[in-house]
Amino acid sequence: MTQPKLYFSEHFQKQLKKLKRKYPQIKNDILAIINQLETDAAISIGKSIYKIRIPSSDMQKGKSGSFRSYIYLYTKNTLIIPLCIYAKSKIENISENELKYHFDQTIKEIIEKL
Repeated sequence: MTQPKLYFSEHFQKQLKKLKRKYPQIKNDILAIINQLETDAAISIGKSIYKIRIPSSDMQKGKSGSFRSYIYLYTKNTLIIPLCIYAKSKIENISENELKYHFDQTIKEIIEKL
């Protein structure tokens, strides 16, 4: 199977930039987990969206207390598009409306670039 491509939208990169101030290794942590991503280990939210746990090199909490990210798998796992990311220590969960907002912003950005 071909390795899926990864697309970081500007919307996602803004979220990442805020977290990177406190957690400088966050981008490397994301790349490490996404490169070995297995969708059966992720929580399916539906419509090709998955919630994944991302352990942090900057925290001593393991996966359970580190980061959460929602990703969109486009066209049979050929493209991975992270929608949002947050520190579990700051936010317990995000609402369905918040997830829809992140999804809509990301898709809007992609369509504008076409």
